[in-house]
Amino acid sequence: MRQRRGATGTGGSRIACRAAALLLLCAVLDVPLVLGAQPARGPLDAAIELHTTGRLDEALEAYRRIGESGAPPEERAAALNNSCVILAERGDLHRALDTCRAALQLRERLGDELAVAETANNLGLALEALGRPGEAAESYRRALALYRSADDTESVVVVLGNLGAVSIAGGRYGEAMELYRRAEALAAAAGDAPWSAEQRRTARINQGVVLEKVGAYREALALYRALLAEPAGADERQRAALQVNAGVVLRNLGDPVAAAAAFEEAIASLERLGDLAALSNAWLNLALARHLDLERPRAAEAAYRTALELAVRAGDRSEEVQDLFYLGRLLLDRERLDEAEEVFRRCLRVSEESESAEGLWSAREGLGRVAARRGEVAAAARLLLGALDEIERVRGALRAPEWRAGYFGDKRSAYSAAVDALVRLAAREPGAGHAERALEVVQRAKVRDLLDELGRGERARPASAGELRRRAGDGTILEYFVAEGRLLLWSIRREGIVMRELGPAAPVLDAAARVHRALAHGDEARDADLAALSRALLPAGALGPPARRGGAALRIAPDGVLHYLPFELLTPRGAGEKLLETATVSYLPSASTLAAVREFGAPPGLALLGFGAPSAPPRSPPGAAAVAAPAPPPLAAAAGELRAAARRLGGEAALFLGDAATEARVRTSAPRGARVLHFATHATVSEGAGGRAAIHLTPAGTDDGLLTPREISALDLRCGLAVLAACRTGAPSSAEGGRSLASLTGSFLAAGSPAVIATLWDVDDATTAAFMEQLYAQLGRGAAPAEALRRAKLRLRAEPGWDRAALWSAYVLVGDAGPVAARSHARLAVAVALVLLGLLGSLGPAAARRLSPRRRASRSPA
Repeated sequence: MRQRRGATGTGGSRIACRAAALLLLCAVLDVPLVLGAQPARGPLDAAIELHTTGRLDEALEAYRRIGESGAPPEERAAALNNSCVILAERGDLHRALDTCRAALQLRERLGDELAVAETANNLGLALEALGRPGEAAESYRRALALYRSADDTESVVVVLGNLGAVSIAGGRYGEAMELYRRAEALAAAAGDAPWSAEQRRTARINQGVVLEKVGAYREALALYRALLAEPAGADERQRAALQVNAGVVLRNLGDPVAAAAAFEEAIASLERLGDLAALSNAWLNLALARHLDLERPRAAEAAYRTALELAVRAGDRSEEVQDLFYLGRLLLDRERLDEAEEVFRRCLRVSEESESAEGLWSAREGLGRVAARRGEVAAAARLLLGALDEIERVRGALRAPEWRAGYFGDKRSAYSAAVDALVRLAAREPGAGHAERALEVVQRAKVRDLLDELGRGERARPASAGELRRRAGDGTILEYFVAEGRLLLWSIRREGIVMRELGPAAPVLDAAARVHRALAHGDEARDADLAALSRALLPAGALGPPARRGGAALRIAPDGVLHYLPFELLTPRGAGEKLLETATVSYLPSASTLAAVREFGAPPGLALLGFGAPSAPPRSPPGAAAVAAPAPPPLAAAAGELRAAARRLGGEAALFLGDAATEARVRTSAPRGARVLHFATHATVSEGAGGRAAIHLTPAGTDDGLLTPREISALDLRCGLAVLAACRTGAPSSAEGGRSLASLTGSFLAAGSPAVIATLWDVDDATTAAFMEQLYAQLGRGAAPAEALRRAKLRLRAEPGWDRAALWSAYVLVGDAGPVAARSHARLAVAVALVLLGLLGSLGPAAARRLSPRRRASRSPA
């Protein structure tokens, strides 16, 4: 329940009116239940006229008299059904339910299947509003079967939408999307039918709601904006729903001011319309913007309470659950713990009654946080772990990988709170296994999308503490995690696991960002920052007992901004040498990926498959015009880089350069297998919410020349190592949200490469070629990629002109891989050194800093 969805369409999306007079009633009142379909005569005619003109008290009394009279049974059934409409509109849901059931019994005896279907649908709406989704779905399915039997397409579309709303409430988002797509397809197939356009729009709005729920915010916003831009169609109620939904997405994309304006506009419309449930929803979203983004707590609390009052009056349990949760969070933030606990308990009770999946985990998280604030850490841990179980139950039912990934996007805080509670328990009860359990929760929080892909066919699961110890082998794994503002570290070795609290996270993350910023600009990182990071991130004992020089395998799983830090520059406490000199360093998205990455069985055939020096810039995809503009400069050194790599690695090579460096060539060549797959191209990486990444190739045919993470992860790679010799290819996309497949490194791991060499900032064309020459010399001698990368860095930093860390520390290994060439004991050829020194001489003094794109080509398009 981290993002509030907008209304799931209008009230009209849940009605199926039959007679002309009743169509008018639906248009005027937009009632949430179906009025009877029987032709009105005498007293029933008069009652319907009272209803359509808004004289509801008089209409209700007239319907009551008909129901209790000796009128024909079909008229009494219609009167009871229409009474149910009014009672439900007023929020008197229990009386509405009883009246609907009485109408249904009469209509069943009469044998009118369409009338039975209408009342069954109404009964489902009343049950759903009362928080009884299982019974509501059963009633909807009965109505659906009867409408299909009668070939009533309009009503089928309506009931499919109602079933979709039940699926959303239960957290079954894949099921909901399928129902809404079926509804849209049926409405579209109806062509010019008078109801078709509105029902199609409603189905599309509801698809946007599902996209929001699973974190696909940009897709949802594009859909809502397209609907708002349509020249005709939406009435005021539907436009208000769209405004709310668009505002929700704008908040999640970081524009709370525009979001608040959208909510206020929707509120003005909904107040005119008198739609209590939708108005509650709009007030809730405005409260969220004031609370979480604009820091106006008093105004936020007033808005939350207004939303809650409206939800209760409307009898909408789903709205009530969400209003309660967010009000509880505000009270918790203001340290009003008793009030917060009361609100969260009410939220949990309503969620259990209504089977609200989001309400269940959200209320438990809230109660867990209250317990933690009071120092009741055992109770806090129990509640928070229960919240995580509910989150993962819902996630496990999602079939689409991108939905499973996006569903975690806004739930990191629940995992953070659970880890924090277990860490506090570990401090109170050392040796009781709480530290190991906290590490296992960290594995559940990180890059779950990548683990899913690595376990194709059967999803790989986060590793247990015992499994991680076994995978550490003779080396050490360092797992970092930021929980509730504190930085935590687990040192994992075969002998055991040690957890350390490293203090407040903010100063460490700020220092890491400064180091990255300096290196990315070609400057030296400040000694004070490197010293502070060394003390904080590599405390005494974290690396285990002293090992032989350079022989210790050290695998690092960073968190957040730490993904941008080259740890090799740090100096372990008590040592005078940099980590580069004392350990062989590689990086992991999470420690669990070490157990999940696929082992490479060297296929026969190619030693090197290379793509480089595209002959034309990629074409811009719709909505992303900046990706290919301005046109990137040509990469003069890329072809030579690939040819030199082929020579050093030995064996057969297939190189695709210029016009031949296309996406189609990648798709057809990569599955055939190669020991190393190398890209010497430009790349685009834009980070943050909705960020994009792509490797640039030559556009051809229908291919735009942008090889995206989604396209990469769909490949069946058969290689031992992927080398992404372009700018910022190692930058994470959204690691804190558990999304690794949106990054280039994560997508290559998912596609089948056990390890990826990538870059942390912009790299120069000629400098990269020189670095790769040295790297492949080491790979060709049989060194494993992590060791080859280390040797290349040590060799280069000793050369004149390469003494600046910015030149060599950008290159990192993500993953774990064995040698990609047979081990050779030959000494480095003199020619390698001569070529290297020749390149350095051509670079001159400028090699010590990032070169201007006007003077020398960077491997970034900007």
